[in-house]
Amino acid sequence: PASSRQGMRAHDTMPKQRATRRLNLPVLVFSIAILGATPAFAQSTGTFFVKVTDPSTGESVPNLEVNSFQVQEDGATMEILSVEPGTTPMKVAVLIDNSETIQQFQGISALRNGLLGFLNTLPEQHEVAMYSIAGNLQELSGFTTDRDALRSQADGLFPGSGGAKMINGLRETWTEAFDGSENWPVFVLVLTDGPETSGNMNPEQFQTFVEDLVDKGAMVHGMVFETRGGGIQSQIAPILAQNTGGMYNSFNSANGFVNTLSDFGTEMGEHFDSLSDRYRLIYQRPTETPGTQIGAGVLGQYQMELFAVDSRRMPEQ
Repeated sequence: PASSRQGMRAHDTMPKQRATRRLNLPVLVFSIAILGATPAFAQSTGTFFVKVTDPSTGESVPNLEVNSFQVQEDGATMEILSVEPGTTPMKVAVLIDNSETIQQFQGISALRNGLLGFLNTLPEQHEVAMYSIAGNLQELSGFTTDRDALRSQADGLFPGSGGAKMINGLRETWTEAFDGSENWPVFVLVLTDGPETSGNMNPEQFQTFVEDLVDKGAMVHGMVFETRGGGIQSQIAPILAQNTGGMYNSFNSANGFVNTLSDFGTEMGEHFDSLSDRYRLIYQRPTETPGTQIGAGVLGQYQMELFAVDSRRMPEQ
């Protein structure tokens, strides 16, 4: 059982009084690298995913809870904080660059139509919030599944003044709109390569920020309307997408917003469905130093597969 303190190995049998049940304990050894060859980073909680199936039918096993599992790091039993089914919807924050570049290149109509296409193709169970980032971060809509309210905001979007605040918008939204408990937090960055006017973020701060996104299972998708063949957005957005398993696309016509955003909504929904048979397990570590071996067991005559956090990555484009 999850409360057992006995040493465990793969396919250990339960104590005699529970001999009719078996704890299957596959072991997964992995590390997560961020931005190249960085070693695993300190974190007080651990996260991974499991798929549990009934071997007699091959079907996924629903309705499992905390007391259905046991987690170990380097042989020590961990406290499981939560178990969430893969059917828990995504929370999607859309950051929209409506800066002066959009007006300069007459792209506001295409941007609106792209956002409407995204809202029409992303399945409706997923919560969406929308923010504009011209001049400063401005909330257009908090997280909601009300597509009519979201479409109204998208259809009423106008160009703002000043340059875009992509980096500031990301950090502020991550801090204030997400609390770290989300099963699947997502950013969709809808950008131009016009002036980026955020405050400075040095490489160490950026590294820490990306580590936190990965640690909490966030995924970042990005697209850039390239008007001048470059810009910091064209550098940062693909790095974020690559390290969090998201999608990235760039185009040199404002009309690219229309098809790209619509395609993103479709692909995000399909990818979510393909992984909806996995549980997310979050457990407490006694220290902030991650172990090198992670084991998990499930109570019952089931089969279980373990997956690292980055196993949610989108297929290579």
